[in-house]
Amino acid sequence: MNMNKKQGWFEAVLRALASLSRTFNGVSDTTSAAEKPKLAVEEGDTLKAKSSQNLGHALEYLWTHRLTSFASPVSVREFIDALATIVSEGLLQPGQSFYRTWATKFGHTLPEDIEREYNSFCEWFFGNVDGGDSVATAALVEKRLDGKIHPFADGCGRTSKLLAAFVLLRHDIFPPSYGPRKEYYVNINLSDAEWIEYYRSLATRKGEKV
Repeated sequence: MNMNKKQGWFEAVLRALASLSRTFNGVSDTTSAAEKPKLAVEEGDTLKAKSSQNLGHALEYLWTHRLTSFASPVSVREFIDALATIVSEGLLQPGQSFYRTWATKFGHTLPEDIEREYNSFCEWFFGNVDGGDSVATAALVEKRLDGKIHPFADGCGRTSKLLAAFVLLRHDIFPPSYGPRKEYYVNINLSDAEWIEYYRSLATRKGEKV
């Protein structure tokens, strides 16, 4: 194993997440819905440390499975669920559902439709993860999993960005260098074509290879 290659990818992903993730920066963000519970970890340094620890484990998981061939959409869902579980480990309130059970003010998929939409996403991912345009696939991973379905009670943003980075890793491409958070969320709500064009500009900004 090339440790320099692995470490370089880890650092690139963490830099990307640090620019957008409020949880990674110690903030328990409940602005999407009044019903969304605060995280079970104290905000500030404690949350930053726990989130960072979880992300380290998630990156190890993705690196270990970077050459995995998925057998079916079911195996894709198991893989993504495992990733989301690692991301949110120890952060949910006791007894809280792993999946989102409340509607959001941003128009995400309604709770009763999450199962159907999430399964459809896993079918799409199965058919596209190793397709020809990996940057477009990574862009749509973020738009569909985080921007539209938002299936998990915690960590949708981190999980979707990690999964997108995983897609790019399989094609030897570094994760995007994200712009400001406001700019990101304005663009993710544009059409698929406009979002992909924007995302491609981020992913090719440095032109780095893993």
